[in-house]
Amino acid sequence: MLYQQLEKLRIQLRRREIKVSDALLLLLRFLRQKLPGERLTWLNRELLGYSRDDLDAFYEKPKTPSFSILFSPPRRDRVVMEVPDYRFLIGTWGRLDNRGKFVTVTDAHLVEKSIFCNIGIQQIETQLEDMDEPLTSLFSMSFDEGTGAEFYCWSKELLRVYEAVRFKLVDFIDVVVEELKLAPNER
Repeated sequence: MLYQQLEKLRIQLRRREIKVSDALLLLLRFLRQKLPGERLTWLNRELLGYSRDDLDAFYEKPKTPSFSILFSPPRRDRVVMEVPDYRFLIGTWGRLDNRGKFVTVTDAHLVEKSIFCNIGIQQIETQLEDMDEPLTSLFSMSFDEGTGAEFYCWSKELLRVYEAVRFKLVDFIDVVVEELKLAPNER
């Protein structure tokens, strides 16, 4: 039965017949009893978004272990995840002037031309649905209080993230089917 559920979901994702957020919810429900929680963390983060702790863990610099750490048990409270590079949005820092024209901000600390998109797929879907022109709209992803600048990117960047998650879900389903040794004839 699980094989058929996963196969149907995989086909729906490939054909774009299901929202990615719905697919994430279904996968979490289908696999909750079959895989350890840490394997499902990625699905949850993609659905609801990445927390500050997740972002800090992505950018933690390895420290030289101290003598006491060598004998300490490993920390199991933090799930180690790879940095999802597909979630970096390309854009620029700026603000809209009184006439609605975009003006780039050249502040020294705002030189980054990409930022991590930490919002979940549910919010990305809502943002894309609310846009009149989802392929050609500007989207503000972050705000810098010191300068009043915002990080703007084209909404197609959100669509790119959305599509990347969709493709990764298809791959994830393939891996799970193989890992759990599910067969088309299983009941």
